[in-house]
Amino acid sequence: MSSGVSIVVPVFNGLPYLSELTDSLLTQTFEDIEIVFSDGGSTDGSVDFLRGIEDKQVQVIEIPPGSGAAANWTAATNAATREFTKLICQDDLLYPTAIADQVADLRASGAVMAAATRDIVDAHSKPLYRRRGLEGIDRTVSTIPGRAAIRACYLAGTNVLGEPLAVMFRTETLQSEMPWSDENPLMLDLSLYQKVAPRGDVVLRRTPVGAFRVSDASWSTRLAKQQSEQTRRWQDQYAANAAPPMTASERMRAALGRRRQILTRRAAYRILGARGSLRSAPADPPRLAT
Repeated sequence: MSSGVSIVVPVFNGLPYLSELTDSLLTQTFEDIEIVFSDGGSTDGSVDFLRGIEDKQVQVIEIPPGSGAAANWTAATNAATREFTKLICQDDLLYPTAIADQVADLRASGAVMAAATRDIVDAHSKPLYRRRGLEGIDRTVSTIPGRAAIRACYLAGTNVLGEPLAVMFRTETLQSEMPWSDENPLMLDLSLYQKVAPRGDVVLRRTPVGAFRVSDASWSTRLAKQQSEQTRRWQDQYAANAAPPMTASERMRAALGRRRQILTRRAAYRILGARGSLRSAPADPPRLAT
């Protein structure tokens, strides 16, 4: 497997954010990258936009329409050919040194997975919250055993490692745990982390590597009403096989954490919705990235 990084992007009707995302990928300070877009049947012009990008780092693959999110994430991941892989969703952003920073973290630590904080932006790229993520993990440590990282997610009642934009994997380890599964859609990322992280350590970075977007077009926002049930289902599955077993007090802490996270997120969505912050920009044809 070649050195460097594969940035893989599952796409489904990704306008109007693909231009901004692509610019953030093509301006990375780390030069040894390939960028793979996997389209899952877009009907909004996304494929035309992607095929118009004239950059030798970029390739576009297509999978059959109707394959679903997990199949698209899996196709994108399996197309990676470099030492490390970062998957990023179509409406998120990476900061210029994100790839260089997390490659350095992985190489220095020998960890199987890197995780960092990220900022939260609204539908118009306006910053909402800074340095979110890694809550519940000791701030004095730079690496944590993968099993402990997943346990921290259980106890917090949320994915403290963050969405894919905040993490980077060793490609061989990631691909060996394919496929992604959206049986429990909001836990798609955490369910995969649960398989990868225990194979080694997770190296942590407290500075943000990118921005996660909340908008009425994002999957997580549309599924917010299902969050409680899907999080509980993941926690129950995790606790059933946890080693060492969860104590009664840990189960109570996890339930309280889940409830707190759900109430906080729902309140935030209501406020942002009232402000118009979640309303996606019109899907005008974006300019072609070069």
